[in-house]
Amino acid sequence: MLKNILKQILGFSLLLMLVSIFATPASATTTGNNSINTAHNMGYWKYSSSDTTILPEGEDEAFYKFTANAGEKIYVRSSYQNVYAGMKIEVLNSNIGLVNEGTTVIDPNSLTPFIFAKVDASSASNTFYVKVSRGTFTGNMYFTVSVHDRIKSSSKEFNFTGTASNNGNTSLNLNGVDSSIITMDLTNNTDIPYKAIVKSIGTNSTQTPSQGNVTHKLMSSQTGVWHTALVSSATNGSYNISLQDQLNVARIWSFKYNAKASAKSTMKNVRAHISYEYDVTDQF
Repeated sequence: MLKNILKQILGFSLLLMLVSIFATPASATTTGNNSINTAHNMGYWKYSSSDTTILPEGEDEAFYKFTANAGEKIYVRSSYQNVYAGMKIEVLNSNIGLVNEGTTVIDPNSLTPFIFAKVDASSASNTFYVKVSRGTFTGNMYFTVSVHDRIKSSSKEFNFTGTASNNGNTSLNLNGVDSSIITMDLTNNTDIPYKAIVKSIGTNSTQTPSQGNVTHKLMSSQTGVWHTALVSSATNGSYNISLQDQLNVARIWSFKYNAKASAKSTMKNVRAHISYEYDVTDQF
């Protein structure tokens, strides 16, 4: 009886051990990549993994390589520990020339501090090398190296302050008459990522009374140039503004509207819907 119980306990313990082994994935490690010629090949950066590197005592550098396509803006990061003083990460081109380097520790007081270097790919298929140097630490080092997209997109709606007034086109000017100007100040808006750039912008509003032949106009304090909506109505405007204009979102924006009707009108509840791009490394 006791023997059977012991067999059952032993069998159950063995089963638990096997379940534990197969349920816990093994952590991949990278070693021996201590020269350009033995660089760990990460492949195309979007499909690369962040395996743990073991840099043994006595080895000063670890190397990796990856590819990127034209126009891609990325950054390479290495995990960091507070004892790894002087640790450095560098990105090199296919000719082993320095592209960018980083030693600044990001989020040093967090559970996941890191250092990083960024790079812009210019041709159809770029090969880059990454070099991680140990600094002053003398023992075995453990860290991960990973590649990430720098460019993110988002959009938000912002409100202009006040009401724009138009006295009416009483002289029947073929070019119409512009209203008074209202503004919105986004320079200190914490909802906007640092150095965010406008991808597209549109305006919405309420006009009283509603009229035809109305055109919205928009200006950024960055350039002082008025943009006239290409597609416009009494309540909506869409502008020929894109990333090529390199307009920062965090500026003072001015708005007015042009009306051809002879009657007076006002425009309130003016809002700007802005789509934008930003570089995540500018936020570090």
